[in-house]
Amino acid sequence: MPRYFIDATIGPHLYRDVEGAILRDDLCAHDLAVATLHDLARLTTAEGRDAPVSATVRTERDTCVCTVRMDITTDWSAAGDLAATERRVERLAGRLRQAG
Repeated sequence: MPRYFIDATIGPHLYRDVEGAILRDDLCAHDLAVATLHDLARLTTAEGRDAPVSATVRTERDTCVCTVRMDITTDWSAAGDLAATERRVERLAGRLRQAG
């Protein structure tokens, strides 16, 4: 089975997958890219950022299979709980530091 790499982009920042995953086919790789995009969206909104995010699938030969994209925007109401948002962002920042 082939190895696929899922590269993530958040705003202007590219994070290249160096490990990859052995998957059955392009469709399975696409499914993994969609799941990755979902995770990126969760992280981005939890940090309070508005940014385009994408997950690009490539093969071992560095051939692009597909790119899944999404723009993330959060519109907070004036009555939003800023303290709760700050706590969520701090928890996320801690997780990101641990994942390192």
